[in-house]
Amino acid sequence: MNCMNCGAPMSLLLNKQQFKCEYCFSTYFPDKNEDGIRILDEESETGCPVCNIPLVYGYIDSVQTRYCLSCRGILIDQEVFLFVIDNMRAKSTKPTIQPPPVNLQELNRRIKCPRCGHSMSTHFYGGPGNLVVDNCVNCSILWLDNNEFNRVIRSPGRGARNEIDNTDN
Repeated sequence: MNCMNCGAPMSLLLNKQQFKCEYCFSTYFPDKNEDGIRILDEESETGCPVCNIPLVYGYIDSVQTRYCLSCRGILIDQEVFLFVIDNMRAKSTKPTIQPPPVNLQELNRRIKCPRCGHSMSTHFYGGPGNLVVDNCVNCSILWLDNNEFNRVIRSPGRGARNEIDNTDN
């Protein structure tokens, strides 16, 4: 990425979720995308288990994730996933949506873990959102397909302040 101020190359400060220009010292904080993820457009060492292209670094709040710019899937560490979900559901001000029924065909999918190469476990997600997710027990990572993160965040049950909005289905 080049500096918007002077055009010089910017360096990614991954731990600060920003880019910094080495020449004029200006900084750039990417905005969150429609999935609520701050995409850093910097390729990671990990490939997408669906598209086989490099994932880019991203952040959900202060938690680092990997994101596919093609299929919009999210790779996240299992240890922090529930924390992120609980935090995002509590902060969400968007109306809840009734999630669609689970697509049982998704249980037949087999994808390889982008870290160790073993087959990921495909199963029903035990929380809200009616999802089928993939996880690697060896690497403790979870793969969410496009829009599955938002389905969990916006599913009913976050509290009385949110009404169900069926117009987003």
